[in-house]
Amino acid sequence: MWQFPLMSELGTMSPMPVPLAQPSSPRPRRIATPSWLDLRLVLGVALVLGSVLLGAKIVSGARHTYPRVAARHDLAVGTILTARDLQVSRVQLPGHGAGVYLGDVSNAVGRQLSRAVSAGELVPAGALARVAAQTTVTVPLATGSAPDLRKGQRVELWVSASSCPSQVLLSDVTVQAVRADTGGSFTEGSGGQNVVISVSPALADRVISALAFDQVQLRAGVLVGPRVASGPLPDLASCATPASR
Repeated sequence: MWQFPLMSELGTMSPMPVPLAQPSSPRPRRIATPSWLDLRLVLGVALVLGSVLLGAKIVSGARHTYPRVAARHDLAVGTILTARDLQVSRVQLPGHGAGVYLGDVSNAVGRQLSRAVSAGELVPAGALARVAAQTTVTVPLATGSAPDLRKGQRVELWVSASSCPSQVLLSDVTVQAVRADTGGSFTEGSGGQNVVISVSPALADRVISALAFDQVQLRAGVLVGPRVASGPLPDLASCATPASR
């Protein structure tokens, strides 16, 4: 005989668990091992190496210096350069300064400056001119008739004689050399200075003629500032004595 559970027993029975559906796990994706032939890897390595080489070149170029010709002391326009006026300095310049500044002293010796150059300044190639036909003259200056002069200064020279007051002998000339007067000059006494200048033949004749004046006295003053155009030099005929005409 079949027995059925009572209703009271049915209320106490636990429902049977229903199994849940388990989701299927995704299949793992395998990461490919990078290859040396990967284009992105090759480009990255190339960029890094290029940056390193470029940086090394820039640093090396910034530290590299080049020999260039510089002035030992202040030099005025019109100075005829000698080896004692110049020195070689090692400097850093854009483009090595090629074509702008000189690299060899011999290329400047014997050339004339067309503009002033300060002590320590590099000598520009464009500031050098060929020396025109000139005559070198020594001008004797007695003690007290001029400040202590040196090569490269610009001076103005005056002359006076027994028959005329002071007149401008030369208006703007550049001192090429200075030697101490040991008593063998045209002026009386010693202790002065003999100043060497280079001028045109006509101006050299003017200086030589002035040195022949009776009781001649020469004076000099240092010029500063830019060179300006001057008028004609005064006639020195009145300064010549009858014996020297």
